[in-house]
Amino acid sequence: MQKKLIVLAVAAALTAPTLALADNANITFYGKAHLSLDSNNGNAGTTATGTKNGLNLTSNSSRFGLKGAEDLGGGVNAIYQYETEVLAQGGNSLLGAQRDTYLGLKGGLGTVVAGRLPLANMYANDANFFGDKVGDAGNMTAGGFGGNGAIAVPSRSGRAIGYMSPAFSGMTVTAGFVPNSAQSLSGAFPAGTTPATTNFTGGATQNQADKASSFALRAAYDQDGIFGAFNYLNLGVAGVNVANGSLTGGAAAGAKVTVTSFAGGYSFGVAQVRAQYVLTDANAAATANVLAGRTGMKQGVFTVGGQYKLSETGAINAQVAKAGDVTVSGASQANSGATLLAVGYDYSLSKRTTVYGAYAKVSNKANAAFSATGYAHGGLTTPGAGNSPSALSVGVIHNF
Repeated sequence: MQKKLIVLAVAAALTAPTLALADNANITFYGKAHLSLDSNNGNAGTTATGTKNGLNLTSNSSRFGLKGAEDLGGGVNAIYQYETEVLAQGGNSLLGAQRDTYLGLKGGLGTVVAGRLPLANMYANDANFFGDKVGDAGNMTAGGFGGNGAIAVPSRSGRAIGYMSPAFSGMTVTAGFVPNSAQSLSGAFPAGTTPATTNFTGGATQNQADKASSFALRAAYDQDGIFGAFNYLNLGVAGVNVANGSLTGGAAAGAKVTVTSFAGGYSFGVAQVRAQYVLTDANAAATANVLAGRTGMKQGVFTVGGQYKLSETGAINAQVAKAGDVTVSGASQANSGATLLAVGYDYSLSKRTTVYGAYAKVSNKANAAFSATGYAHGGLTTPGAGNSPSALSVGVIHNF
């Protein structure tokens, strides 16, 4: 009898995990492992481990996630996703920054989600053939005025609410909203002041609760080889928490940054081309910590790129992104623009695994400091003003 009880106990222990997984059969595990060896040149300064030039092993937004859906009936599904960056190159911890993470509902009228959602990522990849690699176009389109990180648009925002319409003949509409609330506070107010009455210029982590909320709108068409997209972001600078993704630089009350983007492209089967124009416009309050007394800043970035498939397994990629000079108080600031050039070759070893080589170079004017290896690539982001950073990279990508 005692032996039978022991056998039953062991059987129960072994089957419990199986039953638990069966209960959660809607879970899908997925991810991407992406490592590259980069040879960096043209950067000024040093890091804790040496100069900013030389060889570097980079993780390139490697990630791990789980997602799922549950049929609630009536054509409605509950959906969720949890995704995090993985530091595949090694370090003191395995996990890095939180990526797209949300809970929501999906039905015939569209999808509504809430959590950590795309911000600059809404438009940064509309004409980007080097996403996650050296030469990522996001270095230019979301890199901040002059590439110095001043009022740079983060790739994602926390505490966001989003809606995506069903596709109508290739057309989809996406809307986003980030409410401003007491939770946007990430620093203490100066003694004797209150959020309702005080306009003070705080640091990048000292936000005020009276900043405006943030809104985003996207309309995209993708069908029969034709692609087009329009994006408009109206961002209250301190309306989102810096720790969860907000505009850097600090600002006074009423600070606003708008981003307007137009993109288009065409696929010829063995080849495709895309182009995009992005205009970032910060009002006077948003620039308070950057250029005191100025009435605002603007900068436009034009990107064009393409891909040509040499075979079923090999493809050549190339793109150029050009940032015009920054306009401050209506006047163009000399030598504040830059040009990014990227070329590369991808070779698919299988449906899941790709190896590649890529080269990127930024030609910064004297007052610009755009990076060739930042944004989703996760490499160096501060080359120094007037320098022309470049990187030669070989990498491997495995999707699972």
